[in-house]
Amino acid sequence: MTYLNYSGNLDDILIQRPVCECCWNEPATDLHHCIIHDMKRYHKILTVTINLQPLGKRCHTSLEQVANSFENRQAFVNVQIERGYNVGEWCRSLPLKYIEDWLLRL
Repeated sequence: MTYLNYSGNLDDILIQRPVCECCWNEPATDLHHCIIHDMKRYHKILTVTINLQPLGKRCHTSLEQVANSFENRQAFVNVQIERGYNVGEWCRSLPLKYIEDWLLRL
């Protein structure tokens, strides 16, 4: 599975997965860098399907930071694994100085 290049239009992800994957109730309007947050230096390799979670506006912009919670990140990782992504392999392939241990153990 190729992780480093997403050749399609990012809007295609919202078409394929039109429901917020945090609350599962709202229409998805935004793409959130969920597993590893976006970093300017690594934007291209972090803006890939495995890392992008469709979210509704309410979940993406909530004051409670629902989308950034550990629980949401963990749930999204599990969904991505069910979809056939090897999240652990992808995380280990990234040239980042620090990746959380729980992701490296996947």
